[in-house]
Amino acid sequence: MTTSSHDSPSGTFTRIAFHLAPALMFAYGLVRLIDGRDGHHGPGTAWTVGHLLFLGALVLYGPVVLGLRRRVPAGGTARRLTANIVTGVALIGLAAFIRVAIIDIVVGLQAADPAEKSRLGGQYADVPAVLPQVFYEIGPMFFMLGLIALLVQLAVVGPRSLAGSLSPVLVVLGFVTIFVNLDLLSAGATLIWLALAHLARTPASVAAPRPTPAQPTTA
Repeated sequence: MTTSSHDSPSGTFTRIAFHLAPALMFAYGLVRLIDGRDGHHGPGTAWTVGHLLFLGALVLYGPVVLGLRRRVPAGGTARRLTANIVTGVALIGLAAFIRVAIIDIVVGLQAADPAEKSRLGGQYADVPAVLPQVFYEIGPMFFMLGLIALLVQLAVVGPRSLAGSLSPVLVVLGFVTIFVNLDLLSAGATLIWLALAHLARTPASVAAPRPTPAQPTTA
C-alpha cells in the first residue's frame, strides 16, 4: 500500500501550517493590543514576544504557499507556469516579510525606549544592503499578492465549491482589515484562517498517469 502526500509527514505538517500560521498571527494581534495599552508599541517583552509569534507565523506561511501550489490541479504549460510564477512571487515577498520581523526583534532587544527604537529602525532600513531599499519597503506586498493569486487560480481550476470561491475574497478582506487598522490584526488573521481552513483538508494534486500502450493480442 502506498502513502499519499496528504498522509505523509510533510503533508501532515502542511495541514497543520494551514491552521497554525493564521493562529500565530491572531496571537500576535492580541499581544500587540496588550503592548499598546500605554500608547506605545515596544520596546519590551510584549514587543519581543509578539514579533516572535509573527515570525513563527511567517515561517509557517512558507509551507502554506508550497502546499497551495501542490493543490493546483495538473494541467498544461500555461497553468504550471502561472502557478510557479505566483508561488515564486509569494515566497520572495515572504522572505522580505521575514526580514522585517527579524529586524523588529533585533531593534526591540537593543532599544531602551520608543525614541531609540525608531532611530535604530532607521539604521536597519537597508540591511542587508544588497538590494534597492524600495524592495525592502514593498517586498512584503509580493507575499500578499502571490497568496491571493494562488487562491484565485485554485478557485478557477480547482474543484468547484463555495469555500474555494470565497477563499481569495476572505484573504483580501483579511489583508484590507489589517491595513485599515493594525489593532484589527487578529480579526484579519481570523479571515485568513477561514480562507485556508478548508484547503487543509484538500489533498495535493498529482498528475494523471500516462496511459500505457495497448498490448498486442494473439489469436
